[in-house]
Amino acid sequence: MSEAASHPTGPSPTPNPQPLCPAKLLIRAPNWVGDAVMALPALRELRRIFGDSLIALAARPWVAGLFENEGLADDLVPVCDSSGFFNRARHFISDARRLRRERFDYAVLLPNSFGSALAARAGGAKKIAGYAADGRRLLLDHVISFDPGYKKLHQVRYYLNIAAQIESKLTGESRVDFERCEPRLHVGEEQKDRARFMLERFGAGTGAYEHAILAINPGATNSTAKRWPAERFAEIADRLSERDGFETVIVGAESDTEVAERVAGLMRTSAVVLAGKTSIAELKAVLSCARLVISNDTGAAHVSAALGVPTVVVFGPTEHVSTRPLSPHAAVIRHDVECSPCMLRECPIDHRCMTRVEVEDVYRAAHRLMTAIESHPSTLS
Repeated sequence: MSEAASHPTGPSPTPNPQPLCPAKLLIRAPNWVGDAVMALPALRELRRIFGDSLIALAARPWVAGLFENEGLADDLVPVCDSSGFFNRARHFISDARRLRRERFDYAVLLPNSFGSALAARAGGAKKIAGYAADGRRLLLDHVISFDPGYKKLHQVRYYLNIAAQIESKLTGESRVDFERCEPRLHVGEEQKDRARFMLERFGAGTGAYEHAILAINPGATNSTAKRWPAERFAEIADRLSERDGFETVIVGAESDTEVAERVAGLMRTSAVVLAGKTSIAELKAVLSCARLVISNDTGAAHVSAALGVPTVVVFGPTEHVSTRPLSPHAAVIRHDVECSPCMLRECPIDHRCMTRVEVEDVYRAAHRLMTAIESHPSTLS
């Protein structure tokens, strides 16, 4: 990370800093992929702040693989996920026992949920820091105050504020950089080679692997309102294939398999469907092999942008100012309509926020973005 700058609107130095260098630190990661990517700058700052501590990063299974080989923690701790009251209770007790055996001195909570604070307390963490959200104030030892105007700022800053206030409390000042704070992800050559092998096995990028891979993500977990129409994903993929020589790979979670197959069936050109066939670590590596990504507002868009891959994101019902991929490699396409952002998972009317985004809008945005990045790679790296 570049040389840190003081946060212009952040917390003032603590008059009497509390020296603390915990031997063992627990960080609870956000529960969703997009949020986890937006938390990366904060995680890197916490790694710097607690450079002498043993850091364990606790994450849900579908998020944990994102952090592999990122140097953010010394250990990754899987947090169980299950449905049903009795299963959740059983896994909660199991997680608490495992955490207690680790004897953590300090826990930093990036999610706002009551459950994450209760799990840290039940897990025996001696001190817990986080925002006083979701009725959990009494479970916290260090309450992080909200940044002024935080609702209008990007979520990356929301997470960075946690690191900044912790550093101010512990040392009397903060060196957290709020200005140059784009999330960055990395994929090693071994991971990329495995991704290339997977692509070739499914019929993409064959031969000398000189083909241009277009990755599209037409799904959106638990939200039909966030989905640009399947026929338009098919049309943009066909246009980029026929005019620009792209090979199409359709990615997504297991829940996106149906819409992925539908898009493939609507296309005139061929596509490889990987939706539901990759772990998050494998998806990260596959996206690193792409020359272009076109996606709905999903975690995959944040991942590809953080990898430095040109990424066009179609936004509709969700708020784009604070949750867009914070990267010069990403372009947001949307149309202002009177009911957006509504944040609804299903559109109760005619889905106008998404249907007004035309194929031509996305095609032009993709070319502008690729041209800008290829013309000035040093300024966008």
